[in-house]
Amino acid sequence: MIIAVTLMCRTSSSFFIEFGCKRLRYAAVPSRDASGSTASTLWKGVASAIQDEVDGGRLLFDPLQQQAAKKLNRVQSTLVSYKHSLYKQQLQLVEDHHKKQQLQEGKQQDDTIQKNKELNINDEPPSISMQVPRGFYIHGRVGTGKSMMLNLFYEHAPTQKKRRLHFHSFLQEIHQRIHVLNKQLLDEHGRSFHVDTNRSRNPILRIAQQVSEEVTLLCIDEFQVTDIADAMILAQFFGELWRQGVIVAATSNRPPDALYEGGLNREYFLPFIELLKKYCLVHHMVDRDNAGCTDKTSIDYRRVRSGFNSDESKNHGNYFHLTTNSENEGQASQELDRLFLHYQKMHPTKTNEQPMHLQVNFKRTIAVHRSHSDIIARFTFEELCTTELGSSDYSAIANHFQIIMLENIPHLNLKYPDRARRFITLIDELYEAECCLVCSAVDVPDQLFIGNSTEEEGSADSNKSTTTKNDFSPDGTMLAVDVAQSRGTALSSLASVRELSFAFRRAASRVLEMSSQSWWDEKLESKSLS
Repeated sequence: MIIAVTLMCRTSSSFFIEFGCKRLRYAAVPSRDASGSTASTLWKGVASAIQDEVDGGRLLFDPLQQQAAKKLNRVQSTLVSYKHSLYKQQLQLVEDHHKKQQLQEGKQQDDTIQKNKELNINDEPPSISMQVPRGFYIHGRVGTGKSMMLNLFYEHAPTQKKRRLHFHSFLQEIHQRIHVLNKQLLDEHGRSFHVDTNRSRNPILRIAQQVSEEVTLLCIDEFQVTDIADAMILAQFFGELWRQGVIVAATSNRPPDALYEGGLNREYFLPFIELLKKYCLVHHMVDRDNAGCTDKTSIDYRRVRSGFNSDESKNHGNYFHLTTNSENEGQASQELDRLFLHYQKMHPTKTNEQPMHLQVNFKRTIAVHRSHSDIIARFTFEELCTTELGSSDYSAIANHFQIIMLENIPHLNLKYPDRARRFITLIDELYEAECCLVCSAVDVPDQLFIGNSTEEEGSADSNKSTTTKNDFSPDGTMLAVDVAQSRGTALSSLASVRELSFAFRRAASRVLEMSSQSWWDEKLESKSLS
């Protein structure tokens, strides 16, 4: 089947970054690999891939997903004729010409004619004729299928030079590469080289240039910005990545204009948002034909799959155990003991009597004190979420073990936002690695994040303003953040705190699914552990 799409670059929905306007016609053709050779099969559109899943009974038909998929089809079609290597060659010619002009301007006037002959300055300046396709940024409520569509888009994108990462893994890799490059530059040039005075000495731009040599398409799931350091890195990194002709596709729970909302020095981040909207088509997963339809009325398919069709449900997964009193706390502990023993007997290998040390980035290790083979590991909330651990630590755990036990999860509140943030990151990494999860907690997933401190302040603190439930809407969304009402939360952390209520919806949805019987049956069967 041949799909043709006619586009005009003058419109706001243009699929190309281009100043001159022409009519362009693109058709689905055999994809080409990095060397330019034709692949053996035609690329499949995201809409067709989703329809195949619906026809096979693996997905329910969703008009919102079909709307987004049709736009993704058009993005795919523009990739077919895009030659990233040609664009970079043309960009290099333009940059070389600019450097020659700068060199010429620095010479004496009486030497102008001779230098023009040597540098060919009077030649027609080069231009970039290869148009760069726009990427895609899809945002909306959790569980609506954004990640699934990104995965299908990545799988069927007609280019071989592509990568798909979760945002945590992406950011972790960028930090690691910057660290390695900085160390290399320090060894080679000494500390004076680290004065960031021009583009060639900027490690963030250099890493972006390296990535542009490796990929044509970069897909990032769950995009978010929570602190000033990451905001500044992302602004520079993506600015250079887009300049180098890389197409970016991303999912997020937040619209572009709400990224890093309330953050310290956010004005320095605003140019990135404008670039994002320029280089990516922005799509909101909401029914625009239904005036009463909002994010809150969208369907969370993780809950549907797990058997919980509504938010704020008092139900919980088969492997999620409540510890609301001493009696069921003991029952939960016994159930976790029983399950751990069950997998020891099912897979009679030597139990790890000594702590296992997993390799983490930056030559670090993390100790796992209770585990059996590479199958199951048992942790307390205190071990993983109250110590200085991050996404790289959680990724190491998630990618080594197939079943994770997490005990004694408390209520999470704004008094200790770092604990909530670590818990969310942990859940994201476990979900990305498709781990099975068994938990014990003081409340059901939807009620774990309570939005304010559960501890009463003493009379000595009576003059301090507090963040109360009145600061939140009924769905848990923080309505406003006042510096004087943040219990001493640093201004630089407010953007991160603001994001917690949005991110925790995702975490609760994922906990429900990962602790459900249907998830365990599917994942353990695929891992041959059932």
